[in-house]
Amino acid sequence: MITEEDKIRKAHEIYYRRNGMKYRSEDTEQSSTGIGKILIMIILIGAIVIYQNPKEILNQKWIGEIKTILNTKINFKEIFKNNEQPKETPITENTVQEIVPEPEVQETSQLKETNEIIQEYEIIWPYKGEITSGFGNRVSENENINGNHTGIDIAGNYGDDIVSAINGHVIEVSEEGNLGKHIKIQNENYITVYAHCSEISKIVGDEVKQGEIIAKIGSTGNSTR
Repeated sequence: MITEEDKIRKAHEIYYRRNGMKYRSEDTEQSSTGIGKILIMIILIGAIVIYQNPKEILNQKWIGEIKTILNTKINFKEIFKNNEQPKETPITENTVQEIVPEPEVQETSQLKETNEIIQEYEIIWPYKGEITSGFGNRVSENENINGNHTGIDIAGNYGDDIVSAINGHVIEVSEEGNLGKHIKIQNENYITVYAHCSEISKIVGDEVKQGEIIAKIGSTGNSTR
């Protein structure tokens, strides 16, 4: 026997179908049936897993994890929405900065040799003053002045400091001869001589650093000024 409710439901179905719409009860029944089947499968699988591994599953750690999962709210609508609308990757213009390489300087054998000589024979001025007589031949009316000059004369104030032009050690300190009070400093490459001093502040055997004070300016020995 058809009840009034069945008649009403049937009338609704006919109306929805004539208008090209699906009757809501069908959706509800289908979705309910599908969800029910899924829940039954989950319950059965969970029961089997718990039955086979009771000690591992029913401990405090797993219980805590299960509580966390059950208490987690998942917005499935947002998840599916995000999947349907992929994020657009911003397009950035790649700019390449031109790098201009520095010109390479090829070291020739001559340049290499010159650099080695500079490093090996690097010296400084023992005193910055006026050069009154250079090295080599010279002409002078003074008979005490040798025509072949073996040094460089630098004028300065009496008593000013003279510094060592090189690193080395003192090999001679003397007052004899035309050089007057003088000091000789030697290293593995050459010997420097500082003559006509008023006083010497080093002794033989002292180690001397380049730029260290070794004597005072004077006019001892064969000196005209």
